Amino acid sequence: MWKFLGLLTVLTSLIIYNISPPTPLPLPSQCVTSPSLYTPYAPPPPVTSSHPSRDFDIIVYGATGFTGKLVMEYYALNFPSLKIASAGRSLSKLSDLTSSSSLPFPYFACSSTDLPCLLELSSKTRVLISLAGPYTLYGSNVVRAAAESGTHYVDLSGEFFFHRKTVDELHGIAEGTGAKIIIAGGFDSVPFDLGSQLVLRDLGVKPGSPSSSLIRIVSLVTEVRGWLSGGTLASMIEGVTGMVKGVVSGSLKMDYANDPYITLPEVNDCLRVDTEATGWGSFLRYDGTVESVGMPHFMAYCNSRVIRRSFYFMRQGRVSYSEGMSVEAAVKATWWAFKQWLKGEVTLLPKPGEGPGEGMRRDGGFEVKVVGISEKETVTYKIIGRGDPGYEFTSKIVATVGLCLSNPECERDHGVGGVMTVGSGLKGKNLREMIEEVQGEGGPLMEFKKL
Repeated sequence: MWKFLGLLTVLTSLIIYNISPPTPLPLPSQCVTSPSLYTPYAPPPPVTSSHPSRDFDIIVYGATGFTGKLVMEYYALNFPSLKIASAGRSLSKLSDLTSSSSLPFPYFACSSTDLPCLLELSSKTRVLISLAGPYTLYGSNVVRAAAESGTHYVDLSGEFFFHRKTVDELHGIAEGTGAKIIIAGGFDSVPFDLGSQLVLRDLGVKPGSPSSSLIRIVSLVTEVRGWLSGGTLASMIEGVTGMVKGVVSGSLKMDYANDPYITLPEVNDCLRVDTEATGWGSFLRYDGTVESVGMPHFMAYCNSRVIRRSFYFMRQGRVSYSEGMSVEAAVKATWWAFKQWLKGEVTLLPKPGEGPGEGMRRDGGFEVKVVGISEKETVTYKIIGRGDPGYEFTSKIVATVGLCLSNPECERDHGVGGVMTVGSGLKGKNLREMIEEVQGEGGPLMEFKKL
């Protein structure tokens, strides 16, 4: 069977070998890449947002969902001295969670539509983790409450329209309060974001010192054992539904929906490099940079835009980003998930809050190859993740990002707020060290290996 698939891959690559990736935009003649191309940082507020006097270190909103329970269990097992509380929309579910498990945390009920309640909730904690999606439906008031109360925030959102709405409405507010609003803090988009920043570091691109020439970064998912979480699936459906509704109603233009820089309304045209959202293109094709036949990664429409926001806020110049998934990885992932379904470990179309059995969560994992190319050299990293990406891995990653946000030493530019990313809002070295201390099945939760 695998020989047949290998032959099919070779034949396919011969057919599509000449399909080229999207061509980066040339540097306009009037542009000079320099810090002056960037919107200046807003000065930090006079009072920092570490809030040592608040009642809790972290409150998890959406704690009764599948991922929320995993996050609460992780904190209870590994950080018993941390001041944690759970929160959600249903008081009865929160009560059941506390009484029927070893999670004796204080809990608070707030509807996602009740902004005054959410503001009061946010004012009690230094960090708010939002796990109640789809975020387009349930997340807007939660993130607004964090921004207005100066509370650091992280979520698992994969909806780029939600990201744009958050940027438009809350970036200025968060700058004023010092709240770091971190979007996409799970499998989408932490491995890809941190991997890109590692590559740029090794290419000699320092934050605040834009590269004088074009740099290309290509991420390729080469292996994945797992399945979509119910929340991710709902987010993808909501994103597509919102786009279709917007186009049909005339409130949204297709070029806006396809804009690679949709999360960067402030971007200078001189910094626009990519012409297509994923950077990979819409076709199955061979990519010489990663030496593989692949297609756009299914979450690249989210990841690529998040990562471009990192490039911008790190002042790194003209960086092109593309993200794909190898054909081999896609075929093997589908076959692996199908076998798990036969064993009853997973539902093919999970609902939000549903998740797989412990065996699938434990045995899952992924690998990503990240390649960066400058005029002078090429840098390659392999990122290894342990645990099902949609649940086991993501729950521990977002929990770790929350811990990082609760520690001023882990923040990048303490006191500076705004709608940020993991790559731009946190110190990469500190966060990587924290992640590598978390154990997965057979090793660290995530490893970064330079090839």
